[in-house]
Amino acid sequence: MDLVKISSKHQITIGRETFDAAGFEEGEILSVRALGPGHAEIRSMRSIIRENAGRLTGAAEAHARIKECRDEWD
Repeated sequence: MDLVKISSKHQITIGRETFDAAGFEEGEILSVRALGPGHAEIRSMRSIIRENAGRLTGAAEAHARIKECRDEWD
């Protein structure tokens, strides 16, 4: 566990050991959400996408219909 201080700009620095253990990569986008007073969750967008991959059904059909509508404009 790292102890970190929140800067005046609301920024924190994640220690190397925690950063590596979480599998974060420099420059990647993270999602931060409040879970309650004094409790927040930080997740990589990569992990959120992996967790939700395949849950959306009908996307191919919707994409095809949108393409049909756009083709009508030409």
